[in-house]
Amino acid sequence: MPITNYPDYMQPAGKAGQLSSYQDYTADTYAVEQTVPFGAAVQLNATGTAIKPIATGGTVIGIALAQNIHDWVEKKDDQNYPVGEPAAIVKRGRIFVVAGGDVINGQAVKVDPTTQKFTVDGEIGINGAVFKANASANQLVEIEINLP
Repeated sequence: MPITNYPDYMQPAGKAGQLSSYQDYTADTYAVEQTVPFGAAVQLNATGTAIKPIATGGTVIGIALAQNIHDWVEKKDDQNYPVGEPAAIVKRGRIFVVAGGDVINGQAVKVDPTTQKFTVDGEIGINGAVFKANASANQLVEIEINLP
């Protein structure tokens, strides 16, 4: 049965790292070496024991899944995984990220390690990832990722 009323099943897109579909997603858990914002592309550290945000020359292993609800009243800085905490990293599925420029549905996804945003002309490509909607710079956009 198709979902005909999206908000009855999932909250509307509100932040980077939020799943856009509960259908068939896979996430692995890693220790955090450097603070990782929700919705950020991540790479393994040199020893393969922890993750950090993607850097020049890195290989994307997934996208950080948003886990916590932000407390706007207390203005907490809680939209990230702190050092030493376990982080859920989406390897397969659909997830919202922040666009770093104009993107079109179906284009291949790349990441700019300087801005940590997702573009079509970034420095680091994500194998098996495509944009699933059109967006402009600094807007949330859905991507589909399919990493081993």
